[in-house]
Amino acid sequence: MTTASPPLGLATAVARQANLEGRIMWMDATANLRRLSTREGVSDVFEKCKRANINTVVVDVKPLSGHVLYNSKIAPKLKEWRGFEYPEGHDLLFAAILEGRRRGIKVYAAVNTFSEGHKLVRKGPLYDVKPEQQAIVYDVRRTVTAIDGATWTLAVGENQGPAADQIASYDRRWTNAKTLGPEDAAVTVVGSQVTGVVDGSLVDGAGLRVPADGHLLVGRGSGARWLLEHLRVGDTLSYTAGEVLQPILEAPAEAVGGFVNPANPVSRAYMLSLVEELADNYTLDGIVFDRMRYASLRTDFSPLSRELFEKWLGKPVERFPQDIYSYAPTPGQPVVRGPYFKEWLEWRAKNINEWLGEARDTALRKRPGIQLGVYVGSWYPVYYDVGVNWGAEDYAPGLDWMTPSYPATGYAGKLNWLTTGCYYRVASRADARQLGLPEEDTVQAAAETSVRAVSDAAFVYAGLQVLDYRGAPDDFRKALRVAAEHSQGVMLFDLVYIEEYDWWNILSEVFSAPKRAPHDVPGLQTAIQQTRRALRGPAEPAPPASP
Repeated sequence: MTTASPPLGLATAVARQANLEGRIMWMDATANLRRLSTREGVSDVFEKCKRANINTVVVDVKPLSGHVLYNSKIAPKLKEWRGFEYPEGHDLLFAAILEGRRRGIKVYAAVNTFSEGHKLVRKGPLYDVKPEQQAIVYDVRRTVTAIDGATWTLAVGENQGPAADQIASYDRRWTNAKTLGPEDAAVTVVGSQVTGVVDGSLVDGAGLRVPADGHLLVGRGSGARWLLEHLRVGDTLSYTAGEVLQPILEAPAEAVGGFVNPANPVSRAYMLSLVEELADNYTLDGIVFDRMRYASLRTDFSPLSRELFEKWLGKPVERFPQDIYSYAPTPGQPVVRGPYFKEWLEWRAKNINEWLGEARDTALRKRPGIQLGVYVGSWYPVYYDVGVNWGAEDYAPGLDWMTPSYPATGYAGKLNWLTTGCYYRVASRADARQLGLPEEDTVQAAAETSVRAVSDAAFVYAGLQVLDYRGAPDDFRKALRVAAEHSQGVMLFDLVYIEEYDWWNILSEVFSAPKRAPHDVPGLQTAIQQTRRALRGPAEPAPPASP
C-alpha cells in the first residue's frame, strides 16, 4: 500500500517556480574549533562554501557549554577545549562575517539558547557562576524484587551505564545492541518475565537488544553477580518506584547538556542580553536559536516552575509532580499522565513562544531587518517532550496530548526560517517501500511533516545529518536532492563531516548553479503569508460558548 504525499505547500511551490533554494552550511563550534581558530582557516572554509554554491552559513558561537567564540562583555569566552588552547585574540564571528561579505554568503550566529554547561567535560557558567539556575530534573528510582525476595535498587536514569556495582535498565529508546564486558551480566525481560540471562564473562563482547515489548537489565560487578545469582529464565519480577528530584548537573538522565530553566526570569533575561549584544555589535544577517527548549520532559520541576504554572493555571496543584505525570514502576513503560499533563505541555510551549517574541523584538530594535531562525527536530508529534511547538499558530493536528488552545503556542510565525533535523538514512518514501522499511523514517516524510506543521508561516529547510551517510556518497547525493525537493532548501549538519569525507565535490555537483535563498528575497515571506490567508478566506466564527 502506498501513501500519497501531501501537497507541496505554497512556499515550496513559490521557491521552486522562482528558482530559489536555501543551502545552509552549519559550523558547529567545538567540532570545528581548530579548523576555525584562525583567520586563514575561516577564509578557507568560506571559499569552499562559495565554490559549492552555499548561500548561507550558520556559525555556532555559543556552544553547549555556554561559553562564546566572539568578543562578549557578558558571556565568558572559551579558552580551552579538550587540551586545545583557543587563540585569545581570535573573534570567530567577526572573521566569519568578513569572509562571508567578501563572497556574498549570508552569515548567521547560532546560540545554544538555554544550555549553560557541558556535562561530559564539566565546563560552563552553570558550574562556575550560576549553579542556582540549574534546571531540576524529575526522575525515578526503581527497585526490582526477584522471585526469591532479594531486592536491588537500579541506577537512576535509563539507557546508560551501568557504573561499577550497579544495575541499569534499558528500554526501547535504546535501538543499538548493548555490548557486555567480562564484568557484566544482562537479563532480558518481556512484560515482567525473565526471558534470558547472559553472563558477560562467558560471551565477552556480545551484544543484546532490548526486547520490543520489554526491557533489559544490565549489571556490572556486584550488580552483575546479583542478576546471575537471583534471576532465572521464567521468573516473574516485580518493581516499585519512587520519585527523584535532582539538579541537572547531578542528574544521570541528562547526560550531556547542563540546561537552565526556560521559565526562570534571570536565565531568560541573560539570554536576551546576549541577543542584544550580538545584534548591536555585529553586522549579522541573522541569529539562529538552537536548544531553545527544555532539556527533556523531565525538566523543569523546580519550586519556581510549580509556582509559575499554578499562577497560569489559576489553581494549586495538590500533588506535584505526580499530577503532571508519574513513572510506571516497570522500566520501559510510558509515563502515567496526570490530570494536568496537557496543561503542563501547553504552559511549557507558551514559555518558549513568549521568550522568542521577546528575543525577536530585542534583535529588531538593535538591528532592523535582522532575521531569525531556529534549529529543531522534525519529529513534531513527539516534540512536546522538550516543551516546544515549532509549528504555525493555526496548525492543529489534534494529537492526543494537545489542549484545544495548544496550537496558539506555535512560534513559526515569529521566524524568517527554520531548519528541522530530517535525520534518516533513507532518502525517499519510494526507497523505504523498496527496502521494506517504514515510509515515515525517511528524509522525504520528515520534510513533508515539517512543511505541513509550519504551514507557510516561515521558510523550511530540511536538515541532513551528514554522518548518517558515511561511506555512502550516492545516498548523500540523493538525500540532498530529496531534502531540497520536499522543502525550500537543505541544511547540512555539519561542516566537520563534509571536511572529513571531502564531499565538497558532491555539493558542487548537486548545487551545480548558484541559487538565492528564499529568506533573502525582500517581502517574499509576507507575500506568501498574505496569499495563504487570501486563499483560506475569512475565518469562520467561533461556535457560541456553552451556557
